[in-house]
Amino acid sequence: MHKYFTILKREYAQIVKKKSFVIGIFLTPVLMAAFMILPAILADKDVSHSETVAILDQSGLHIGQQFAESLAQYKLEDTDVPSYEIVGVETIDVADQESFDKKYDSLLMQVSDKVVKYMVVIKPEPHVGDSGLILVSNSDNFRTSRRFEHQFWKLMSTEKLRHSEVNMPIDSILELTASVKMIKRDTTGDAIPFVVKMFTALVFVMIMYMMIIMYGTTLMRSVIEEKNSRIMEVLVSSVSPFQLMLGKVLGMGGAALTQVSVWIALGLMMYLSAGTISMSLDSSLARIIFNPLIVVSFALFFVVGYILYSALFALIGSVVNSEKEAQNFIFPITISLIIPIMVSTPIAMDPYAPWVVAMSFIPLFTPTMMLMRILFISPTVTEYSIFSGILGEAILGFITLTLSTIAIVWFSSRIFRVGILMYGKRPTLPEILKWIKH
Repeated sequence: MHKYFTILKREYAQIVKKKSFVIGIFLTPVLMAAFMILPAILADKDVSHSETVAILDQSGLHIGQQFAESLAQYKLEDTDVPSYEIVGVETIDVADQESFDKKYDSLLMQVSDKVVKYMVVIKPEPHVGDSGLILVSNSDNFRTSRRFEHQFWKLMSTEKLRHSEVNMPIDSILELTASVKMIKRDTTGDAIPFVVKMFTALVFVMIMYMMIIMYGTTLMRSVIEEKNSRIMEVLVSSVSPFQLMLGKVLGMGGAALTQVSVWIALGLMMYLSAGTISMSLDSSLARIIFNPLIVVSFALFFVVGYILYSALFALIGSVVNSEKEAQNFIFPITISLIIPIMVSTPIAMDPYAPWVVAMSFIPLFTPTMMLMRILFISPTVTEYSIFSGILGEAILGFITLTLSTIAIVWFSSRIFRVGILMYGKRPTLPEILKWIKH
């Protein structure tokens, strides 16, 4: 046991004494906060100046002028300055295609030169088909697109009603047929925006992914270097191969856990002092990052997931002779961690889907997949039950992952004890299977 702890302390000290480790402890939370908060802030940020709009109208119904007048209702935030500056409304007869093409090309050049931000083209009879309205711009502003579509919806509806035989005032019909906006809430009586949940889930999972890959590959390189330099032979003369492998895995795991513990402590301090220092943190974001189940699940699934994957990295390091040879073995491990991230959108849409639940209990997917499900579900839960719901599934998933990790550590140690002393030609799969029985 003493020798085992000697290996553990050696590996732990090699990591935590580096300046990059200390820098990473404080830099990672800053980047994490930036990834979670900045996108939401920037997406909600309004423009600070009027945007130019040019209108080219071929409808013959003066829709272009009506559209220009409808945009006057939009103002820059906390000012009376119009959000949109109309630089011209060109009305061209449908029969004068040459003038239309000439003006279109001229405005197109102005959009390209950033003189005009948006060019709106209204084709003949825009109320008849679905392709009578064109927006030309080199930027994708969802807020502006929604505003333009809403105004054109009212104008097109009015024009269609004028050509119908409905015997009612147009304003009354528009009021009766106005679009309906639903207020979304979860079972807690509130709602967390989809963007907030998605970004937060991706940040948590990406941190887990990067740390497992970073520490796992560091462990693999350490094994390869010590194997090639024959230091491994000296080490196994003093400790057993199992003690050596587990000491390396847990030593680097201790360094990773140190980082996670510091982050949790910093988060707790920020949460407790939020009222004192008047920190303004979005309530929906706070419901996620300060949720006890999410914090505990992140720590537990990260630790056990790290041990599982690090045992595999140690296995790879023992059977190869160089990092180049290891690349083919690393790819399946990387894919196992990335697949849950690739299917994050379907998980967010329905975290209770049978295939999502099934995948979250596959050991290689459990750390990231189960964490992602917990992130999407737990903020909406009003009460927890150990034997049902997401808490019950999280406990069962953790037990399954722990048992699988023990089995993989045993499996890896059987190969590790032989592989670290094998040099030259890379062993084949049948040879590796023989090592397990040896």
